[in-house]
Amino acid sequence: MDFTDGSFEGESFIIEDDGFPNMLLNAISSKVNSGKFSLFALALRNHLQRGLDEKNPLSNVMVWLGAGVDAADGKLSLGRNWLKPWETDLKLDWNIQRSKSAIDAILNLQKQLSQANGGKLYIPLYWSVLRSLLTVHPLGGCKMGTTAEDGVVDHKGEVFGYKNLYVADGAILPQAVGRNPSMTIAALAERVAHLMVSN
Repeated sequence: MDFTDGSFEGESFIIEDDGFPNMLLNAISSKVNSGKFSLFALALRNHLQRGLDEKNPLSNVMVWLGAGVDAADGKLSLGRNWLKPWETDLKLDWNIQRSKSAIDAILNLQKQLSQANGGKLYIPLYWSVLRSLLTVHPLGGCKMGTTAEDGVVDHKGEVFGYKNLYVADGAILPQAVGRNPSMTIAALAERVAHLMVSN
């Protein structure tokens, strides 16, 4: 569901459904379908399929993902590891206050959707208690800009001041796109590769 026009609580976001893939079952099924399998693999696949059909604890769970435009004001830096002070770790400093309204809008809509379907919204503890988020597509860190003053790479993905050093992943996006960014990342990477070859 697309609300990138700001029509829900003035925030730009989308909601999409997801699921719980069964990695073990998928791997065994792939082996069985290839024709090169043992009787044990066949028996295990049948057992897993039957168990999931009869006793699946997630059969009444609907997974909704939310992706929105946050404040994009996190800061990455290198810092000392408390347990190993001779090592440095990548640290993220992100204050949720400027992004909270976007997250609240996503949760408010998901709550309405859950109630309309006779369900109940469960908010993960990492947000409700820890005020931390999970992302499978981290963006930024080497953002695209017009000069070294406002970015790390130019429109071709080339690092300012370092000829032939390129970045071609989600790090070059300067902010959230308000939706699943995988296609945008792939298109940018393809463009960077094309421009590298044509130069």
